[in-house]
Order: sequence, then structure tokens, then C-alpha cells
Amino acid sequence: MQDNSGLLPPADAFTHVNDEQQEILARRVLEEIATVGTGADVPLDEYIKILAEYRRLCERKGNYKEAELVQHVLKQLRLEEENRHVAALTAQQESERQGLEEAHMLEFQNFNRIWNEKIDGFEEHQLDCEAAMLERHSKELAEFHAEMTNELPKRPKFSKDLLNLRKIQETLAKQKNYSEAHKVKNKSDRVEAAELEKINRERAEKYSKKEAGILARHRAELMAMRKRMERGKAELERARKRELEMLLQRYNNVKRGLQGQQNIIKAKTGTMLLKHNANAKSECSGSQAINISMGSGTFGPLMMKKRQGPAAVYPAGGGNYDPAFQYEQMDAQQTELPPIHGQPSNVM
Repeated sequence: MQDNSGLLPPADAFTHVNDEQQEILARRVLEEIATVGTGADVPLDEYIKILAEYRRLCERKGNYKEAELVQHVLKQLRLEEENRHVAALTAQQESERQGLEEAHMLEFQNFNRIWNEKIDGFEEHQLDCEAAMLERHSKELAEFHAEMTNELPKRPKFSKDLLNLRKIQETLAKQKNYSEAHKVKNKSDRVEAAELEKINRERAEKYSKKEAGILARHRAELMAMRKRMERGKAELERARKRELEMLLQRYNNVKRGLQGQQNIIKAKTGTMLLKHNANAKSECSGSQAINISMGSGTFGPLMMKKRQGPAAVYPAGGGNYDPAFQYEQMDAQQTELPPIHGQPSNVM
């Protein structure tokens, strides 16, 4: 759509034109409205000022039919301007809610990243501790096996019966009674083999019990360490849950506060538009009436300040927001209305 702003003089020039020029401007505006319409690029505030002046001109000249026609067009233009204002207010509030959501998602992502790094670091520390303990246990067991293997065998302590048999064997051999000596020797060898087997078995059982004790101690140490690590990780998870609940609570508080603030603004805007529509003597549009009330302090002394959005609550860079600051801002802005798009907020 073409830009029509170049067809019109500046707003402050309306009071410096004669009646003929005023009528030419008004008819040009009416032609533009008839051909182009009242799209987003149309300067409604300029059109309204021109036609309002032209209507008063028609009143002075007694051209009441023309004044009625212009009055009808003015009502349509003012309705369109009010619709624009409501649409702009809706879009602005939607942008504020979207900004709040995006800021919350950014903080939520940072929260998850930080806590994931904490838990990953804890689990890595747990694996390092477990690996160090297993290495120490393996070294201790290897030293035990080396000690068992390198231990010099002690001289076996045989029974008295075996010693007596060996003495009898030697005595018979000295007496040249080799047949009986051979028989005693065979018996002694069988007894000695049985006693050696018993001694070796007892020695193996002794080392087996000692090894089993070492392994049991290793398992107990490993289980105790794992339980400590599990308790530490559970405490981390509980701390994460508590902090997440606080984050969500802060977000819900800010969201409710923003919604309440926006509802107040919408309610005041609607009330002002209704009051203005009921006032048949008003010469300005509902949006202009809102701006005039804003400038006169109807909605409080903070109306002239620029409204601050969710960025004030969620600082740039994804830092933690301050809900106390948000509530202070909400208290200060409860009665503040945004300026109309394309108009200054202090129009009088």
C-alpha cells in the first residue's frame, strides 16, 4: 500500500490554512479513504484532525449535510484508531508474555546445564574413587599371592608313629634283616605320604581362608564407598529439586503478576473507551482521550515513564532474575497504559 503521509501538510499547519485550502485537504482525505481504505499505513490521526477541522468549517457555513457525512467518516476513523490501539496493546502484552516465557526457558536451560555439570562431575569423581580402590585391592591381593608363592616350605613335623617306624626300619637294616626292613619301609612311606598330604592340605586351607578374608574386606570397603557416594548423589538430587521448585515458584509469581498488571491495563483501557463513546460532546477519539488522561495524571504520576518488560526481571545473558524487583516494578506500573502506536504519550 502506498504511503499517503507525503500528501498532507504537517500537523501544526492545519491552523494556518484558509477555508478553501481546508476543504481541498478534507476532500483529498475523503478520496484517499474511498480509494485506499484505512489500512495500517494510513495516518489516521492526521486524517481525523483534517476532517474534524473541516466538519467545524461546515458547521460555521451551515452545510449540515456535509458535516453529517464527515461526522460519520470521523466515527469510522476513530473506531479504526481505537481498534488499532487495542490491537497494539494486545500485541505488546503478548510480546511481554512471550519475552517472559523465553527468559524463563533460558534460565531453565542454564539451570539444567549447571546441575547436569554438577552431577556429571560427582559421578566422574565416584568412578575415579572406585577405580583407585579397585587398583589398591588388586595390588594387595597380588602381594598376598606372591607372599604365598615365595614362602619357603617349612620342615614337616611328622607324627611319633612315623618316626618310630623309621627307627625300626633303620634297626632292621643294620641287622641285615632286609626283608622285614623293606616291609617297614613301604609302610613308613605310605604313612609319610599321607601325613605330607595332610600338611599341604592344611597349609592350602590356611591361605585360602586368609585370601577369603582379604576379598571379603575388599567387598565391604567397596560397598561402603558406593553407599557413601549414593547418599551424596541423593543429596545433590534433593538440592536440585528444591532449587527447581524455587525457580518455578518465582516464575509463576512473576507470570501471575504480569497477567494481573496486563488485566488492569486492559480493564482501564476498556473503561476509558466506553466512557468516551458515551460522551457525545467529545471531539477526540477514544485513543486520544486515553492519552490525554495519561498526560493529566488520571492513572497516576508514573504514566509518562516508559514501561519496562520482562527483560528487567531476566537480565541479559540469562542471569537469575530478581522477583522482588519485578514486584516493585509491578506496583509502580499497575495503573500505567502504553502509548498509542504513532502518538506521543503526552498529547494534550
